[in-house]
Amino acid sequence: MEQEAVQRLAAEAVREVRRGTPSEDGRSSVLMLVNAILDTALAEEATDIHLEPMAGRLRIRLRVDGLLRVRPVVLPAELAPVIIARLKVMAGIDTSRRNRPQDGQLRYVYGGRTIDMRVAVLPVVDGERMVVRIMDAAERFLGCAELGFTQENQEIFERLIRRPTGLLLLCGPMNSGKTTTLYAAISALNDPNCHIMTLEDPVERRIEGVSQFEVHPEAGLTFVAGLRAALRQDAQKILLGEIRDGETAEMAVRIALTGHALFSTMHTEDAVSAVFRMIEMGVPPYLLAATLSGVIAQRLVRRICPHCRETYPVAPDSRAAVQLGSMYRTGMTLARGRGCACCHGSGYRGRMAIHEVLPVSEGIRAAILTACDREALRRAAEADCGATLWQDGMAKAAAGETTIEEVARALYG
Repeated sequence: MEQEAVQRLAAEAVREVRRGTPSEDGRSSVLMLVNAILDTALAEEATDIHLEPMAGRLRIRLRVDGLLRVRPVVLPAELAPVIIARLKVMAGIDTSRRNRPQDGQLRYVYGGRTIDMRVAVLPVVDGERMVVRIMDAAERFLGCAELGFTQENQEIFERLIRRPTGLLLLCGPMNSGKTTTLYAAISALNDPNCHIMTLEDPVERRIEGVSQFEVHPEAGLTFVAGLRAALRQDAQKILLGEIRDGETAEMAVRIALTGHALFSTMHTEDAVSAVFRMIEMGVPPYLLAATLSGVIAQRLVRRICPHCRETYPVAPDSRAAVQLGSMYRTGMTLARGRGCACCHGSGYRGRMAIHEVLPVSEGIRAAILTACDREALRRAAEADCGATLWQDGMAKAAAGETTIEEVARALYG
């Protein structure tokens, strides 16, 4: 919905709140305003909506292609409680409790589709802050060939996920596409002859034919308890949402040691760091060396907008030429987006992944067993890791899929 229409609804909602009754035609402007906010986010393909009460106003930000954008809509502070309350009701959250964090889920119909959304409320100084995570259950799962892997990395990835035993780790910060990659792996392996279980917090999307388990720590249903239960369910492949602590890490390794294939995620910056993080969590090096089959690090970078894409030459003495390193060739051109209405002036539309794929070889196993330092393990990994995150990003920038600046932003801020 256009900004002017939202502002008009906001003005009507203020009058409605002050009057205490809906408009003369019986329609609630507050409900219409909340629907307009959700419709705008879905139209712009946002993944998150941030509703933030501030001094004198309610700020709305949308996360689009991984970056937060402030909506140019001014909503008065007196609308914040009623907008938050309306979304609480839609998500089944207790509206009378405003002094503690709360979570809920809602379903919203947009364009003939039912969209699942996860709602999280947090009390802050100026009221209650809310984040709405948009999860389109109708969106199809990506295939392994659509994850942005190079041909070589895709072959390694598919080989790793099809191993009957072992531990495969995906690492990267929040919102780097780790869950999407794991779901693609599970979808590729989903077969009536194989029992697959997932342990998640929360279950983000339903996968038909897969046993999905949602943890509830307050009820004693933790990741560790779920892993023990999975062993009694005759599971062959297990997706563990995240390894957060030493107990979960050691349990995951021991399950992989007993003839199961286990996939999980960690928040580390690269593949080598994931190995050291497991050791720092207390996993004995001999167990890690025996079970770890591979580590994949990834980030999401924005794609160049196809509607305003243009090419430009790279000068031999330019910074871009230096950053490209051995990939630079005389007369080389790169691509960028000028900025248009389709990409809201950013020059980017959509996202893709860059990867670092590290299959664990005998040399790396030996390095883990000797508990060598990080740099020694990194040198041992260089022979087996096809490309670092930076190198994979530079290759995709050279191919005109993204920009050098975007790769640098995703990796280094």
